Amino acid sequence: MTAPMPVHTAEWLISSDIVEEVAFRIDIPGGDQGRWIVSFLPPEFRLTEAQALTCLELAEMVLLALESPVGTLELELARIRATELELSLDDLMWLLATRSSTLREDSAPETSGSSSQA
Repeated sequence: MTAPMPVHTAEWLISSDIVEEVAFRIDIPGGDQGRWIVSFLPPEFRLTEAQALTCLELAEMVLLALESPVGTLELELARIRATELELSLDDLMWLLATRSSTLREDSAPETSGSSSQA
């Protein structure tokens, strides 16, 4: 079992000690009020708080994978969690890589297989 990640939740913000990414809760009146926007996803992605938390946890998993080899169990867990967001792990890693200075400096971790979703 993996140790808890240092993701911090507040009423309007989810942040991390490991990655530069954040999630913000939408407070303007309208249909998306109370939904969340994650910094590395396209702005049309409007998520629940649980999904936003999953995004930050996955971002941490990807970044930590650069520092040490990812075991099969962690990789499968990351794939499953990414499907909760209707994304493949590969798609999520590409979205992170386009924003992350750390991922641009290093190579992204190998996912060893093609994505099951587009």
